[in-house]
Amino acid sequence: MNKAKTIISPLYLCLLAVVVLPVAAQTAGYTKLNVKGRVQLEVPSDWTISDAEQRRRVKEHGEKLVGIPTLHTASFAAQSYPAPSRTMIRVSFIPMDPPITQADVQQEVQANKRQVLKDLADTWRDEAPTMWAGLAKNGVKEVGRPSFAVEPIGGQTALIISYGRTSTANPAETMRVTQYHVLLGPEKALITISHIENDQQAIAAHNRLKSSIVIR
Repeated sequence: MNKAKTIISPLYLCLLAVVVLPVAAQTAGYTKLNVKGRVQLEVPSDWTISDAEQRRRVKEHGEKLVGIPTLHTASFAAQSYPAPSRTMIRVSFIPMDPPITQADVQQEVQANKRQVLKDLADTWRDEAPTMWAGLAKNGVKEVGRPSFAVEPIGGQTALIISYGRTSTANPAETMRVTQYHVLLGPEKALITISHIENDQQAIAAHNRLKSSIVIR
């Protein structure tokens, strides 16, 4: 899939899922949210939700870590409360030129899914060192090996990259980070969901959050 590099680059954007900034807690329950009219999801109302200023600061911090300007500021970011966060989600929209539609992705997957996954893995291998070098400055290390998949999320087909890293709060714990790259024509929705492995509450929150997502 020659479009793989266009679809998932630059991978150093993953850095933005590491930076956690404190915000105020909310009340109990679930809140349904709509991000730019494209991604709908539900988060527990006692999670913290970053405002525009906090998301901008996260972007700037990520740029300082790797010394490379990022292409976007996240449109939405939230994390479980209280800190340290056990589950996080970030939703970004990245312009695609040329546009790549869901039909394009599905056609290539149907033609040769194995090649699509190979291209994803090859692109990750080429670009991930930049990300890990930046994360190392924050004391974060890779755990295990990454995995690659093509699966549905929110009614759309996503190209998926999942990897483990040490937690910024506790290096003895592993944070599982899963990126969902959803091609929507002129833009890509990049949904990143992270949770602490072997934490049943965090896993349950992750699963409920993922199942609530609807992508238009």
